[in-house]
Amino acid sequence: MTSKPKTAFVSVSDKTGIVEFAHELHLMGYELQAAGSTAKILRQIELEVEELETPEESVDIVAINLYPVPEILQEGTLSQDEILEYIDVGRSSLLRAAARRFKNTIVLCDPKDYATTLESLREFGQVRLEQRQALAAKAFFYTAYYDSTLAQYLTLKWESLPDELVIGLKKVHDFKYGENPHQKAALYSLSGARAWGLPALKLLCGKELNYNHYLDLEMAWELVAEFEEPTCVIVKHTHSCGAASADRAGEAFRLAFQSDMVSASGGIVAFNREVDEEAARNLSGEFLECVLAPDFSQKAMEILRLKKDLRLLTLPSALLSPHEIQIHSISGGLLIEDKNNKTFLPEVKTVTKQQPTEQELLALKFIWKIAKHAKSYSIVLGQGTQTVGVGAGQSSRFDAFKVAVAKSNERHPIINPKTPLVLASDGPLPLRLIQEASKIGVSAIIQPGGSAEDRDSISVCDERKMAMVFTGLRHYKH
Repeated sequence: MTSKPKTAFVSVSDKTGIVEFAHELHLMGYELQAAGSTAKILRQIELEVEELETPEESVDIVAINLYPVPEILQEGTLSQDEILEYIDVGRSSLLRAAARRFKNTIVLCDPKDYATTLESLREFGQVRLEQRQALAAKAFFYTAYYDSTLAQYLTLKWESLPDELVIGLKKVHDFKYGENPHQKAALYSLSGARAWGLPALKLLCGKELNYNHYLDLEMAWELVAEFEEPTCVIVKHTHSCGAASADRAGEAFRLAFQSDMVSASGGIVAFNREVDEEAARNLSGEFLECVLAPDFSQKAMEILRLKKDLRLLTLPSALLSPHEIQIHSISGGLLIEDKNNKTFLPEVKTVTKQQPTEQELLALKFIWKIAKHAKSYSIVLGQGTQTVGVGAGQSSRFDAFKVAVAKSNERHPIINPKTPLVLASDGPLPLRLIQEASKIGVSAIIQPGGSAEDRDSISVCDERKMAMVFTGLRHYKH
């Protein structure tokens, strides 16, 4: 009785390695079936190919990959009608059907798997069931990512969180380790119509980034992007060490570093302006891990390249994705919310008799943005457009206040006594804290309001000629 010949069906958009793979299968005695352009390429190397649009159900090997719509979406060059025309519905169905039959069929969607498959076939004459199952899972992940990318493309904006949500992720690279050396970690990019956010940043010089760098860079970039004027922020372990706005990037860094020189050493620095020669010279005198900016001047690059191990990074766009969400992993699920993209509400109002001066109002707006991005509970002290003390990540608002005061006392000789001292809180302030703030010379406060003690707090501010502004917007961050 004649045994049934072994067959392989190939239909690929990514032709990487397909000629060599098909040739090896032919030498092993496989009959080749192929569709469209794949069949044409194989005939060009004089392989005998049966041209079919769909494989036979009893086929032994199926190698399919799809038209690269996710990559084309990132380029942004095609119209919606053109994109819809390119959606690879047919081959996606074929790939899923083959993956469902993995006990009898080897399914391949990634050219990187051709070599290991051939090795198994040469050595054992077959591919182990466990390996076929892993390849099938990979195929289902592949089609799911494809579909999720298209779903996000067609969703212009989420008015509410959907009942079913598939988040497409693509690995950018592996880290040597995670938050700690015993943890594995990798960076994945979210599927979408364009490359955005930290996965799109460019490393201009220096060693590769680690997992913890990305956590700090995210916090630093989100914070510095809040400002229109030249601003610098310094972050370490996701806490703001210092921040300042000035008329020049170099001066903004100088003031930000002065805010907490001990904590800022070895930190992550972010600018919302090009790093020029002045800024580079100021940076070059300090020990820092990373500098992130929209761009670096040629002279700045020449200066900073001399700093051993300093990483220089660019992230040209601060634009948000229309699908940007905040995700927190919990046991058995995910907590998902939309991003906290609001800073102020229209109904921001002064609730005291004492109105903030123009100088105080400028300072209050500045430190309110810092408080928004500081971990709760947070208290921020500032003078002008410079932080002088940040207390964050405390379980007591009084402890956050004490930390902020301690930080400001460390650098007290630098504080200008002629410049008003202002305070911001990410949540409602209790009466006693306002009383303590007045004792250290705070002249103006910005907070959400909403405490049961608000009326008494306003009275205390009026007695002590302090200005207080209610934003009506809370900024807790965990």
